[in-house]
Amino acid sequence: MQEHATTILFTLVRTFVVVALFASATPGTALASRINLTLQDAPLTVLKQNSLTKKINGIPLNTPGRIELDIKWHAMTLIPMVFTKLKVELLHGSSVLVTKECYSVHSPNTPRCELFAGVDQAEASAPGDWKLRVTNNSNHDANGFNILREATDLNPAVIAMIVPMASFFEADCSARSLRLFGATPITIGPSATVESSFATYVAGEVHIKAKWHTDTIIPNVFKPLKVEVLFNGTVIKSDFGYSIHAGKLSKLNIRFNASANQSGTWKLRVTNNHETRLTGFDIEKGNDANPFVPNFKSIFTPSCN
Repeated sequence: MQEHATTILFTLVRTFVVVALFASATPGTALASRINLTLQDAPLTVLKQNSLTKKINGIPLNTPGRIELDIKWHAMTLIPMVFTKLKVELLHGSSVLVTKECYSVHSPNTPRCELFAGVDQAEASAPGDWKLRVTNNSNHDANGFNILREATDLNPAVIAMIVPMASFFEADCSARSLRLFGATPITIGPSATVESSFATYVAGEVHIKAKWHTDTIIPNVFKPLKVEVLFNGTVIKSDFGYSIHAGKLSKLNIRFNASANQSGTWKLRVTNNHETRLTGFDIEKGNDANPFVPNFKSIFTPSCN
């Protein structure tokens, strides 16, 4: 009963803090879409004087935002009201971003294992899996280690939490630039087709513009291109048009909505039906020195629920 009362008290405080944080957000800021996270092979048993590392599933690639983890476990002992402290580290690749020595979120002891991490664009674009490394330096084994409450965890103190456990990634809803993978800009030979890739990792709107040049000594010669957007080999959208800097009305302009089921790697298939080589193809200005090419980027805007 004492454990229940203590749990209710600290979760009421926790509720107030979360509400206060949202209330202090910048006015007009859109709420981000939340992606629930899971932990590989959880629930886990962490033996005393041991450590283990497991992958966090659900954090999208190349997407800035924030991570919030609620972590719980139980001391393997017959003595009631024993709470063990564990060392928990959040890793991205080999980099340790957050380290905390803490107690399970249902414990009356502090600090509790609530981990928060902001993910900027540089970190989101960095390679490597997101992982948790947990080290048990206590005198008791720990079981039920997880970042959510699974249905088999019937501990009344965990069930009684007023604010349920929630581990999630909250995507930044602001628009961000799209970039082609690999070497850019791209050269497209006469009567040739090339493919390159880009990525989206949550639902949202894709808006692609492009620039390229005709490989000729005659100035102001512009050749249109056919550009197709493919997902899993299927053409989702296509357009036939001119470079963004061409003095033409029908400039290449592709806009479509990508669903959550279409998150992942997309392909851009570019077809040159001319007998002239086309150079400098890209979906952003990049380092193009041509002064007539405006400073532009292709944009992905996540959909926020």
